[in-house]
Amino acid sequence: MKRKRVVAVRRLLAFSVDWLLMALWGGALFGTVMIATGGNPPRPDGPWIAQGIGFLTMTVPVLLYFAVCESSVMRASVGKRALGLIVLGEAGERLSFGSAVLRNGIKLAPWEFGHTLAQQAAFSGEGGLATWIWVPATFAFVGPVAWMAGVVVTGRAPYDYLARARVELWADHGRAPETPGRAAQQPHAAAGATRRR
Repeated sequence: MKRKRVVAVRRLLAFSVDWLLMALWGGALFGTVMIATGGNPPRPDGPWIAQGIGFLTMTVPVLLYFAVCESSVMRASVGKRALGLIVLGEAGERLSFGSAVLRNGIKLAPWEFGHTLAQQAAFSGEGGLATWIWVPATFAFVGPVAWMAGVVVTGRAPYDYLARARVELWADHGRAPETPGRAAQQPHAAAGATRRR
């Protein structure tokens, strides 16, 4: 139970680090748009167009960031690596890219539903919000709570189960994460040791 709590706390801190990187990306996008439009960006024609723009420029890059990192030799996002965590398949294998996309797509779904609520509210006008918006709004607020509750109680979030993944401590696997450069150096080091013998 203690180890589950350690992993849960580290996962929260790791996501905070990754969230900072996401905020930096969003800030760079905002600055680029403001410079390109002279500080007066055009207003999208409707809430769905606005959400589509946000989906392509924020959600998709963030999803790919997590998926590529977790399915690479790093086996962790920058935040998880900084906090000594690793993402694995259920049998301890490296997570496939498809599983990493599924895992993070589900994880980020409440965030995207939050964007739906925000865009619908921004374009609602005097008529107010439509009744159906409370469905994604509920998921946007309840989803993160359910994700964290799963991590604290069982050690795995619902999206971990669905993607057949688990998050553990690097220390439990007896070695630090590999990097492409480090992996490339290992054959040379082995050859040098053989020559010295």
